[in-house]
Formats: sequence, structure tokens, C-alpha cells
Amino acid sequence: MLAYYRQAIDSLTPQSVSWTPYGRSPHLTVRRTLYQGLLRFAEIAEYYDPTRCLRQLGYVQGVPYPPERPLVVRRPASTLGYSLSYQSVYDSYWNNLGAHSVHLDLFSTPIRRRPWEFAENYMSWYIRHSHPHILSDSRPVDDISDADTVSTIIF
Repeated sequence: MLAYYRQAIDSLTPQSVSWTPYGRSPHLTVRRTLYQGLLRFAEIAEYYDPTRCLRQLGYVQGVPYPPERPLVVRRPASTLGYSLSYQSVYDSYWNNLGAHSVHLDLFSTPIRRRPWEFAENYMSWYIRHSHPHILSDSRPVDDISDADTVSTIIF
């Protein structure tokens, strides 16, 4: 069996190899996709969602979907690690491309003017989710002096 494949590989010429399997213009036939789902190694599993960092990919940042949550998270007292239990449906992601692909043309628009562009409702979401953890003061950031900001963050 090995000899058969070895002969077939050795007889290949540059003309017999398909160097562009998706054609001369793959961007016209294959949609740009990114992986979305669990990154898993042994007992470690972390959820990866590129819609949470679209600006870094050159797209206008919108409000991301809520992150997937594991069914059970357990940290034994005798170790520094932790264990996660996700639904078994996540194990089948690798066999179904559509289940864990993000098609960029469906989720956002490319940045056209300024790199800091974002969707209309993004800043209200961002302030609601990030600023309560950074600044506890309810005054707008423009009204807070530098000294107040530093003392709020430190204390």
C-alpha cells in the first residue's frame, strides 16, 4: 500500500498539482470565515469569539453576543486548576463547519473612515459592561479631574 502512494506522489509534476484549489479568485467563491467556539486541549476549554474584537480585524465593532457559559465550573480546593463541563454538543463543532464559523460579511462592515469607528449601540453597551468595574463615579468622564480619576481607580 505504501509503495502505491509513494509512486503516485513521486510521479506528480507541478502541472498536475492544483495550486489554487478554490480557483483563481477564491475571495469570490469562498466566504471569509473565522472560527468561533471552544478552543480545547485535554481538560482545558476556553470559548473564542472573534465578534468581541472585530475592530482588531479591521471591522466596525458592534455589540458582541453574550459569551457561551459552561454548564459546570469546579475548582477543587487541593489544586490551582479548574474543570469545566460544556454540553456535549460542543464536541461535534469540529465536524460541522457552519456551527462554528463566523461569516464577517454578516456581522459587520469594514472600517471606512476612522479606525475607532463602532456601531451606534456599541458605546452604551461598552460603558454598561466595562466602566462600572473601572470607574464607580457616575459623572461623565469629561467632568472628572485627573486627580479624581486616579483616586477613583486606586481606591
